Amino acid sequence: MELTIILATSFLLAGLPLMIAYFFLFLTLPRKVEAVTEDIKKLAGPGDGSLSGSSQAVRSRMFVLPDIEGLAKKYFAGSTLGIPSMLLTLFYFAGFLLCDSYLRLRFVEKSRAWLFPREFVETCVPLLYAFVGVFVFNLGAMIRRLYLADISEQVFWSAINRLLLSMGLALIIMKSGLENWGAEFYFSIGFLANIVLDWLLEKTLKLLNIAQPKQDELPLQMVRGINIWKAYRLEEEGIDNVQNLATADVVDLVVRTHYSARTLIDWIDQSIVLSRLTTDQVKVLTSQGMAISAIELAAAAPESNNGDLTFAKTLASKLNVDPVLMAATLDRLYEDEYVRSLWQLWQSGAETAISGKIRITLTTPQAETATSVSQPDSDPVRKEESVRNQPQ
Repeated sequence: MELTIILATSFLLAGLPLMIAYFFLFLTLPRKVEAVTEDIKKLAGPGDGSLSGSSQAVRSRMFVLPDIEGLAKKYFAGSTLGIPSMLLTLFYFAGFLLCDSYLRLRFVEKSRAWLFPREFVETCVPLLYAFVGVFVFNLGAMIRRLYLADISEQVFWSAINRLLLSMGLALIIMKSGLENWGAEFYFSIGFLANIVLDWLLEKTLKLLNIAQPKQDELPLQMVRGINIWKAYRLEEEGIDNVQNLATADVVDLVVRTHYSARTLIDWIDQSIVLSRLTTDQVKVLTSQGMAISAIELAAAAPESNNGDLTFAKTLASKLNVDPVLMAATLDRLYEDEYVRSLWQLWQSGAETAISGKIRITLTTPQAETATSVSQPDSDPVRKEESVRNQPQ
């Protein structure tokens, strides 16, 4: 009876992941779907017929309002969130039972523990501090994500991963003869688990003289607006570097994260340029006051300016590259359907399309050719010649 309140509190704390998951599903998710739908509607533009001809046709083809509610059901199904949250709850139950056994041994019956052997409980004291530390870290992360309406299955799988990783590291450290390092040290393992693991891997590789293959990967924090926490959030969605972000789906990310569509478009727009240029070339662009933007570079492409090569030659001289290759790179950006989609979203939204005019010609040469015939041309050479002869 002495531990009744403590036991009840332990069960409540252990069940928090499950309660957070279903609170999000039934209360927060409907509001999130409504907010995302309104956000996408703004970027889809007024749809009042202000555009005419082929531009209006291509706009209607490319920017049909996606089924946000359908995507939400796909990504936030009850089983999708319920399974990992239930698994995390079970792990927490086991951890809190061990904590309660220690409290009983320490304050109630010093001769006998509850549910576990006394020697086992006394040996596991450092692990209990590590468990409490990782629980506090995970709880803080989940509550923050809940009020941002950004709960996903990755939240719970990441919490499970951090829990198991922290307990494993604590066990290794404890068995290394460092069990007397103090409660503060073991408590902090949950906050530093990934850093400690990276450090151990680095030391092990050096000790075994194993050379890691070098990968020319650009970190997400090279993108302006992305800090360590935003990078961590994107990594949960499988976006580990700039190249991954450059090919990400905007609508999916709007639904799955709490970032606005415009913010994500800006990040992806920057990533496309960063993945094509070197770091030194990007520094040169910023030193000249230019935006790191695939949209801006596409707008200055010769193909977008009646063949004018002035900008391409100037940019090539600044970046110390061949002018012909620079002009070709700009033209490829202009022709890139994904860049054009981002361009359309950015320029024709309700916030910017005041006059109904859009800077980019919405019909690509390929699209105009496709609409001029009843059947698509299967000969790639003839297609290319048709595009080349298309008047700009």
